[in-house]
Amino acid sequence: MNGLLVPTAGEVLIGGISPGIETKYKISYLPERTYLHPGMRVEEMVRYFQDFYPDFRMDRAYDMLARLQIMPGERLKNLSKGTKEKVQLILVMSRDADLYILDEPIAGVDPASRDFILHTIVQNYRRNATILLSTHLIADVENILDEVVFIRYGSIILHAGAEQIRRNEGKSVDRFFREVFAC
Repeated sequence: MNGLLVPTAGEVLIGGISPGIETKYKISYLPERTYLHPGMRVEEMVRYFQDFYPDFRMDRAYDMLARLQIMPGERLKNLSKGTKEKVQLILVMSRDADLYILDEPIAGVDPASRDFILHTIVQNYRRNATILLSTHLIADVENILDEVVFIRYGSIILHAGAEQIRRNEGKSVDRFFREVFAC
């Protein structure tokens, strides 16, 4: 979807268009691992995103940084792992994108940080946009899910509404996920 990999089969369309230059400005992508330069200051990263993305909202970025008490003049290499991840999330969620792709945004962080990350996602995405969030921590995200896609070995094995799963299966999405993927 974000053009980082070449598909071996199938097709994906972003607003009816194959991934390419036209779709890059519609997608705000949060990779599992950081891609930000450790020597850059937070404020430099904010300016970089503003220069690169026409839909970047600098006011939103600085508001989130202030709420987290992250100093804009601080270098990324001086921040804790959790704070680095929060900076990257702030940059991604400060865009008014059509599609937010978030790869394991809550993996490896403490429960309080998970709550902040999920709150940041829900409060800062552009309304009418789509959020595609990959995670194995279903219980932590279940209350914000509209639709669920279970993927095993690159193949979709289930695509359903979260409420439909709860109603039809008589259990939470997390419990159903654990049953489907039990080894």
